[in-house]
Amino acid sequence: MRLPIVKLKGVHKSYVYGEERIHVLRGVDLKVGRGEMVGVFGPSGSGKSTLLHIISTLDFADEGYVEVMDTVIDPRRMGEDDLAIFRRKYIGIIFQSHNLFPEMTALENVYFPLLMKGYSPLRARRRAEEVLESLGLRDEIKKNVQYLSGGERQRVAVARAIAMGAEVYVCDEPTAELDKENALNLMEVLRALCEEGRTFIIATHDERLLPYFHTVYTLDSGVLKRKKKEVEHGENAGSSE
Repeated sequence: MRLPIVKLKGVHKSYVYGEERIHVLRGVDLKVGRGEMVGVFGPSGSGKSTLLHIISTLDFADEGYVEVMDTVIDPRRMGEDDLAIFRRKYIGIIFQSHNLFPEMTALENVYFPLLMKGYSPLRARRRAEEVLESLGLRDEIKKNVQYLSGGERQRVAVARAIAMGAEVYVCDEPTAELDKENALNLMEVLRALCEEGRTFIIATHDERLLPYFHTVYTLDSGVLKRKKKEVEHGENAGSSE
């Protein structure tokens, strides 16, 4: 297996709704290696988003062990400032809801986070334009995102995350609003980053993505299971063993 940079052991998570406790994750074990692309398939409500939130430190396990980039994720030891710095340094998050600034252009949505990270204005602009163009958004760069289609907004959100240069990306249904051509173009961009050593954990229903994953898991009723059969990764077989 590649050097693991995401490790979960015996992770449980539940929420209380009224008088009822809902168990979302039940004893999840997971190891993801550097430069690996992992797919997590499962029905709505199976716990996929919760799993991604725990890996990205936006939520925390009730029980179990979570380690990302050699850092044990424990909110009892890490304050909000520490967690925010950790996410900014290591984690790229692609939300299903996009979380874009509707009053800004596509370029500005990618550009301003880079300024906050310390990029010079010129470098930030060049980086933002490069990533947006790689995702087929050359003609939409100067458009306000509220006038873009759902699929275009989704690609802007992906561009923003990619531009920040994280080590580990968690992606919640990144191709849900994309047609086949744009979905596969996106996956080619992610695969190139993967080959550079970036790591992707992707929750999806999209079976068009199967050839891109090194390892595939199913998550159902909070139970994570690895598919026994490895799938091909592009033209080459990938394996996490």
